[in-house]
Amino acid sequence: MDMTDLEQRIQRLEDIEAIRSLQSRYQRCVDFHEWDTLREIFTPDAESCYDSGKMSYKGADSIVAFLSKSLTKRIKSSHLIHGGEIEIKDSTHATGIWYLEDFLLHRTFLVKLHGTAVYSVGYTKTEQGWRISRIGYKRGYHYLGLRGLINCLTLR
Repeated sequence: MDMTDLEQRIQRLEDIEAIRSLQSRYQRCVDFHEWDTLREIFTPDAESCYDSGKMSYKGADSIVAFLSKSLTKRIKSSHLIHGGEIEIKDSTHATGIWYLEDFLLHRTFLVKLHGTAVYSVGYTKTEQGWRISRIGYKRGYHYLGLRGLINCLTLR
């Protein structure tokens, strides 16, 4: 076996694992409102295209401003990703497709959302490591409902 080939294969696996970790960090930062850490996850010129393009933003600051304004402390969320079809395009570019299941609860208006979507993500390797350069999702379905009084009493 050629050592160069082995080194390339190991690097590819290390890149895939770094991307998995980066995507998990994105989900955690969104749910726990870690906006400063989230900003570092993006390239400065990143683009977003959430909900089939209904919410599109350019630049890490614009993306984080949108998310922090949308997901206030009154909203509790859980964004669960599954799978992870990661394709390394070259030494500095990769793509990923992730299945998303999300739950959101608005504490004031007692509204709940449950839905699914498919994330499409572009990654760029920078001097700081892998970063998200493009992110968006297309909704599978979503369900909006009102929480009842009994449920309200158990919400913390």
